[in-house]
Amino acid sequence: MQLLALPGFLAFFFVSLWVGVRLLAQWGRTRQLPELLLGLGVLGIGPAGFGLILLAAAAGANDPQAPSLLAGLAAIAVGGGAAAKAIFNWRIYHPRSRFAAVISLGSIAGLAIAIIGDARSTGFAPSAWMQPGWILVRQGIQIAILLWGAGEALRWWLQMRRRLRLGIADPLVANRFLLWAIGAGMAGGGSLIGMMVGLAYGQPMNELPLLTLVLSLFGLVSAISLWLAFAAPEWWKLWVRNQAPNVST
Repeated sequence: MQLLALPGFLAFFFVSLWVGVRLLAQWGRTRQLPELLLGLGVLGIGPAGFGLILLAAAAGANDPQAPSLLAGLAAIAVGGGAAAKAIFNWRIYHPRSRFAAVISLGSIAGLAIAIIGDARSTGFAPSAWMQPGWILVRQGIQIAILLWGAGEALRWWLQMRRRLRLGIADPLVANRFLLWAIGAGMAGGGSLIGMMVGLAYGQPMNELPLLTLVLSLFGLVSAISLWLAFAAPEWWKLWVRNQAPNVST
């Protein structure tokens, strides 16, 4: 079952790496805030954080200290990626909202406190990965940020659908909102399932084969959504345009 799960995890790792680098390269040309925040978010949560988590889970057999060190680096990477996405949710979707600003900055402060608390109380030790404590606070905030972003993208997609019927919206832009909602939703939903099941059984993901397979499928769907949203091939763009409502004039 572990081998069946491997393609999904590899797809998520490499697609998020590719998309994150593309976004930062685009930011280097445009100097626009959305590309920077999305690039940092995708790279932090995807290849940096997720890759380090997998390494931490596999490193214990060779070096008892390695899992804690790698898990600490993963916490910082994922926390940084989630912070970038929290700022994106505020500055892009609600730039004038004080409430969104408080939620965004408050969640970043909560992430920092949880990472420091986890480091001081457990040292990111493997024995504490699936136990109540600061790690669950951190994971909860990260999941909430991802699901917040998915909800905002879904809301914009619904608005764009209404505009498409009037012929005043770009179908590719509308589709990108939907794909981003699916990608972020799968990442957040998979993390939520992993946290709840791991907490219930008191075991990390790599010791629960069925959970590993389910999370791999979530990762695969998230990877496909990211790829189509930010690096879609021409055949996909043509299909999306052909599916758009025809508005008679």
